[in-house]
Amino acid sequence: MTVAIDEQIEGLAALLSRTSPEPLHDQISGMLRQRIVSGRWPPRMRLPSEPEMATLLGVARGTIRRAIKTLLAERLLVQHQGRGTFVASQMLEQSFAQEIISTSEALDRDGVRYDTKVLRRAVELAAPAVAAHLHLLDQEAQVVALRRVRSVEGAPVFVLDNYVIASLCPGLESADLGGRALFTVLEEDFDIVVSGVQRTFQAQAATPEIAQLLEMEPGEPVLYLEQVSFEPDGQPIEYSDVWIRGDKLRVSSWLAR
Repeated sequence: MTVAIDEQIEGLAALLSRTSPEPLHDQISGMLRQRIVSGRWPPRMRLPSEPEMATLLGVARGTIRRAIKTLLAERLLVQHQGRGTFVASQMLEQSFAQEIISTSEALDRDGVRYDTKVLRRAVELAAPAVAAHLHLLDQEAQVVALRRVRSVEGAPVFVLDNYVIASLCPGLESADLGGRALFTVLEEDFDIVVSGVQRTFQAQAATPEIAQLLEMEPGEPVLYLEQVSFEPDGQPIEYSDVWIRGDKLRVSSWLAR
């Protein structure tokens, strides 16, 4: 907690009206919202704890909790366990660079509303590049090929091309891949556990095809993610090409030495 934020919040106490028909928690969330939306409080700024804010504003802790809950639901604030409450970045920020979770699982965990549109699902011969990543030596080996577009608040953010070894998951192409994470489907429907992934990130210029799907101009920068997923025995089971709008999402990583 910085002195500046402490003083700012304490100064809001004089603006609260105990006689107004508007509940105190709505008054407080409105004041905090104005400071966040206006940019007066920058992204990743840490707020005082709920007890501290309650003391500064002279209200019950439950009142602060309701005000904070409102702004969390609006994704103007974000909470990190053990670290506190922070002003949220206007960009999505996900940590799947360091965890074995899918993009949809990361969105679910962060409470972000999204929808997934399945554009293609087919069983086909593995292209040479895909076969190489999946260690498929049989030239007749087949994969389940998927193309999906994942949108956040109506704006497309991810284009996902997934290729899964077909012999390991017969019928995958008919599964619910719009409402469930691919890793979840593999685990729950086919007893396939993804125990490791190799991910490579690269900046690319959007091709006309990818640009159209992401509703951006060709040549604009996108973050490209190449992924190979492995079973516990080290066998590759899935290969992915993922394109991400760089102006909509930032990938973060927290590491300890």
